[in-house]
Amino acid sequence: MNNQLTLGVVGHVDHGKTALVRAMTGIETDRLREEQERGLSIVLGFSYLETTQGLIDLIDVPGHEDFIRAMISGATGIDGIVLIVAADEGIMPQTREHFDIAQVLEIERGIIVISKIDIVPADQIAIVEKEIKAFVHGSFLEKAPVIHTSAKTKKGIDSLRKQLEQLAKNPIARTQEKNFYLPIDRVFTMHGFGLVVTGTVRGGKVCTHDKVQIMPGGQLATIRALQNHNRTVESVYPGQRVAVNLRNIKREEVRRGNTLASPGFLRPTRRIDAELHLLTSHNEKITNNSPVRLLLGTTEAVAKVRLLDQRNLKPGGTSLVQLRCDRDIATHQSERFIIRSYSPMRTIGGGRILDVNAARHKRFDDSVTSTLEITAEGDPVHILKNWLRESGTNGLSVNSLTNKLELASHEITSTIDASGAIHVSEQRIIDEAIYASLLKEILSGMADYHKEKPQHRGLTVGNLKNKLSAKPDDDVLRHALSDLLSKGQLQNKNGILCILGFDPLADLTSHERILVQELEDTFLQFDLSPPPLDSVVGQDQTKRDLCRLLIDSGRLVRLKTYDRSSSFVVHADILENVFQKLKNKYPYPSKFAVSDARDLLGSTRKYVIPLMEHLDATGITTRIEDLRQLRNS
Repeated sequence: MNNQLTLGVVGHVDHGKTALVRAMTGIETDRLREEQERGLSIVLGFSYLETTQGLIDLIDVPGHEDFIRAMISGATGIDGIVLIVAADEGIMPQTREHFDIAQVLEIERGIIVISKIDIVPADQIAIVEKEIKAFVHGSFLEKAPVIHTSAKTKKGIDSLRKQLEQLAKNPIARTQEKNFYLPIDRVFTMHGFGLVVTGTVRGGKVCTHDKVQIMPGGQLATIRALQNHNRTVESVYPGQRVAVNLRNIKREEVRRGNTLASPGFLRPTRRIDAELHLLTSHNEKITNNSPVRLLLGTTEAVAKVRLLDQRNLKPGGTSLVQLRCDRDIATHQSERFIIRSYSPMRTIGGGRILDVNAARHKRFDDSVTSTLEITAEGDPVHILKNWLRESGTNGLSVNSLTNKLELASHEITSTIDASGAIHVSEQRIIDEAIYASLLKEILSGMADYHKEKPQHRGLTVGNLKNKLSAKPDDDVLRHALSDLLSKGQLQNKNGILCILGFDPLADLTSHERILVQELEDTFLQFDLSPPPLDSVVGQDQTKRDLCRLLIDSGRLVRLKTYDRSSSFVVHADILENVFQKLKNKYPYPSKFAVSDARDLLGSTRKYVIPLMEHLDATGITTRIEDLRQLRNS
């Protein structure tokens, strides 16, 4: 794709913006009959220049104060401006407001054009140029070229084209996010085509036949066709002006101000965290909960400004705020926005979105302002580290970071590496220090449990998780346990976790150890045909207590069967031997019947059926009608 540059042609009403665009491109941007009759732009006009450096889109924005909303909807998608000032009038109110808007949107490139030089003497042009230089001093246009033009005589038009081509030499750095995002600035129907929407692609790529979502309503539609400057194309990219022909959607379901996006990419919201700057030219402070008109992309809503770190915001000041909108909107993190006073309407400031779908915050909350300040700094590594700390033992989904950080896939990888995050699975990461604390808590928790219950063999994973102060995500806990097992700090005996080397029988007397060995030998001797427990222990209370200890410690296993009154007890080594025999003879996904297990184990149905029921109940096998199979480990 060639270099793409989108420029807003801005300035006061009747300063000749439309005439200059027509002189350069041959395209009439005043397409409405009312515009042509009145000689006044009411809506956005679009044209383009094809140059050796790439394609330059020109958005002719209305200059009249009544149509500032239309101006802003065009300006929020531009890469630079062409500031037009008429030689016979100089700097005027909408010149100032358009320029204020460009600065709030952090536009960094542009050209200055003095128009209508054919109707004033040379000394007047010099005075206007001096006025303009003073006006843009200290701004991004301070060193911009100033071109003298006349749309009527065509003087300066070639010079203007050359300067635009120079401007297009430096490519625009655009985020490589995969999700498509386009604020809609026009909606209409065409005979034979149906519904068409237009706008400037802000992010992602989209192709014909792709599914898209109209936000904030959430309706789904399919792209029937795409056009870029009256040429049918198969796909479109960030920075391009496009017309999108939609199907499977009704005209009344789409309006200007909606956003076209990849399905699931955006969510409706009424609360936005932002960094807000108040223009110095606005001579009134903003107090908490002041109502404003919020304009972002092509959307307009009324919002209340909740000041998070200041009691009031003075002219020229900057504050962290939460904007609470009067209706659902759909936007994207890092978008620039404009605010206008509620009444009378005039541009008073703007800023950058830090978080969409934000939770309601308390004012002057240090943790909230610290997080937003880090986000405002824009360093992705610092932002990620902060998010990881906030996410605790749940960690973060790697997939979610592409949208939140607005980085390409390879940049996401390098940012994660630089943050020192621990990968607990392919798609989940956790803060390094939090992970280290979790490992310590697991080990100390296990040690405390062994101290409290020295004759219990340990804890299941589920019971261990319940004892942890911060309940970690399952992926995080699995990775932590695997880490501790591989390092030899924990051991897993048939699903029971314990500290490596822990022996629940360690505190027995020598006589008790002899009795324990006799009990184990008895159950090992009887293999899969164990005697009733009562016949083994008789009336000996010591043996009865030791049998209970052996069951608690896992050396003996009471079978889990459908018959609640059953009390079959077998030795753990016998159960392990059964599992190995079944695994060797009937590996997953082979199936076997009770008769097959009986023949393999050399036992009878009296003992094999309870055994199979136990293997079902403990998740070793799965029953499929009259057959069973080992679970896929």
